[in-house]
Amino acid sequence: MTEYEIMNQFNAFLVSNAIYLAVFTFLLWMAFRGSIRIYENGGTIINKVLSSLFSLCVVYFNLQTLGFLYANWQGTAYNLSQLDNLSPSAQSFVDFVGGGSLDGFSLIPSDPVGIVFFTVVTISLLVPTWMAPEPKE
Repeated sequence: MTEYEIMNQFNAFLVSNAIYLAVFTFLLWMAFRGSIRIYENGGTIINKVLSSLFSLCVVYFNLQTLGFLYANWQGTAYNLSQLDNLSPSAQSFVDFVGGGSLDGFSLIPSDPVGIVFFTVVTISLLVPTWMAPEPKE
């Protein structure tokens, strides 16, 4: 593959990743709305379990999208590093990513801020759900 083809594939992936991110951000908003509704109006154990499962699935898919993004960055940098001649911008990309690798996928974010963010999101979704009173009849 040429540098152009590698970067073209990378950019095409970024577009699809952005679409996934938009969808899962919307689903994250829905999960927060559900958590708030249960907290404000109360919920049965079934409501709480279903809301928790939905919230955890949304967090999982957000982590998966972030993992694919990181893996693609690593793979692109690795593929570029295998070429003989690189443009200055491609060399800068390889240097920034650190040479890359082909085994970059992980559900655990490589960025510590990402770990804190998803931990806070998960707690913010589950605590209001389970602290909500039972519905009053």
